[in-house]
Amino acid sequence: MFKPPTDLPLSPPQAALLRWVAKSPGCGVRDIARGLNVTPPTVSVGVHRLVDNGWLEQRSDPNDRRARPIYPTEKGQKFLSAWTQHRDQMLGIFLSGLESDEQETLIDLLERAINALEKAQEKKQ
Repeated sequence: MFKPPTDLPLSPPQAALLRWVAKSPGCGVRDIARGLNVTPPTVSVGVHRLVDNGWLEQRSDPNDRRARPIYPTEKGQKFLSAWTQHRDQMLGIFLSGLESDEQETLIDLLERAINALEKAQEKKQ
């Protein structure tokens, strides 16, 4: 039976925040909050924890002294690289039990489910 790793240094929400920042380096708290569909205070707490533990860094913006753009650190980038490899391996194991046409059907169904969730979220806003 598959068991997820229990020794990960980040919680799933922290990893999601780190992934989002890595895809949008230099973003701000409000950008992240919109992207992850959570409140800015929630993001702010998460960012501070990840900064304190060396996963993210906030830099000064020479054009706006109030802005504190957020970037992943080298430690954060290394974690994401390792996590991506692990995720890809697990996905390969998961899909290996399915025939090619079953894989395509599963992907189609998941995409439709994601689209439905996104539309519901848009209506909510």
